[in-house]
Amino acid sequence: MHGKTEISVRWTPRLRPGASPAYRAIADALEADIRAGRIAAGDPLPTQRELANRLGLNFTTITRAYAEARRRGLLTATVGRGTFVADSGARVSDADTRRTSDHDLSVNAPPVPTWLPAAFRQTLARIANDHGLAQDVLSYESRLGSVRAREAGVEWLRARGLVSDASRVVVTAGAQHALSLLLSTFARPGQTVLTEALAYPGLHSAAAMAGVRLEPVQIDDEGLRPDMLDDACERLRPQAIFCVPTLHNPTAAVMSIGRRRDVLAVARRHRIRIVEDDICGPLYPDATPLAALDPEIVVHIASLSKYVAPGLRTAFVQLPGSTDAAQLDAAVRASMLMLSALPLEVAASWIADGTAKRAVADIRREAMVRGVLARDILGPDCLVAPAGSLHGWLTLPSTWSLAGFVAQAQQQGVRVAPADWYVTRSDGHASVQVPSAVRITLGAEADRVQFEHALRTLATILAQPVGSRPSTL
Repeated sequence: MHGKTEISVRWTPRLRPGASPAYRAIADALEADIRAGRIAAGDPLPTQRELANRLGLNFTTITRAYAEARRRGLLTATVGRGTFVADSGARVSDADTRRTSDHDLSVNAPPVPTWLPAAFRQTLARIANDHGLAQDVLSYESRLGSVRAREAGVEWLRARGLVSDASRVVVTAGAQHALSLLLSTFARPGQTVLTEALAYPGLHSAAAMAGVRLEPVQIDDEGLRPDMLDDACERLRPQAIFCVPTLHNPTAAVMSIGRRRDVLAVARRHRIRIVEDDICGPLYPDATPLAALDPEIVVHIASLSKYVAPGLRTAFVQLPGSTDAAQLDAAVRASMLMLSALPLEVAASWIADGTAKRAVADIRREAMVRGVLARDILGPDCLVAPAGSLHGWLTLPSTWSLAGFVAQAQQQGVRVAPADWYVTRSDGHASVQVPSAVRITLGAEADRVQFEHALRTLATILAQPVGSRPSTL
């Protein structure tokens, strides 16, 4: 029995080449292995973190996979014990699982304005009807990043209060691409980069791929603490500081102007570059970007994913000088030869004709409405969701454990992102206490009525008396 348990813990899904989406492919592989007798009821399965590391996938994908498997009745989770293959009597057909109510509040996506698809079709028609432009879009570019896209980036950055020129702007395929390239360009394997103690998991993955050592800096309700940042800079001599000053992911914290100046002062004193991920900045226009306060030491990332459309996969990176920009531009070329010209043309067109600005305004208005709704239902004392934010930080009452709440929410069809997804680990170990909190997204559920239903489900779970909860939690 001992040998069988060891084999089951090491279970790795056999994914068919090209199978997608990945989360469903993992659930399919688990079901296939159960049917083939390779694993059986009661066998333990890897933790979500372990499986994510093993497959090289992010935590969100694995969580969705396990949630899918749970809805099919393939597995059960017991807090304090782990995740196990379920008894065959609990299994349901895949058709039945598709009818199950499912609200994914773990993926941070904007609510797409109803008019935007029509604008997209019109833009595509214009490109297709312009023979020269259509030819350009379908051809190789002579140099990476079209001049038009760079100039559009300059215009977009100026709207955020940044004074720039095309020689300092690099276009990338979204913010994740920018983070990965910046880590590998401005740090070498084994060198140290500082970031928030709770940070975007995509940064963790990018640092691991680059072989860069991430070190956490303590945060509070405004983000990075300058005193702890100063101490970390003194001790660790990092290559750079990566942070999200506006609507921090996951806590939704916003640095005050005083905090921003203090953080910049620390970086300048230690002569360390700051990479500012302004992924949600335009949704909170009152916050001044760090790069507007000190463009000589700040690299600024402005992605269109959260406030225009994720599918455009377009981000503009402003660097302190043209030499840094040329270095990053070469990294873009090395990573993918050339960016796809079609989304760049759409993005540039939308910036020029005001479509992008209109999308930001509409998404911000919808986010504000949903934020009010979320605070009303879940309680303003436990939910941090500033006006315009696409996500909120929900602190759990002491009567709920983090794992128990997340498991119960998943069981009732609502996926949320637990705090431990975001912990920045020093040398592979968590050096901070994981807060009892979850991130919920406000825009991923397209229908506002369904979003409200998901919120009320969470509120009902939060209010459950201890004695009424399932014993497996």
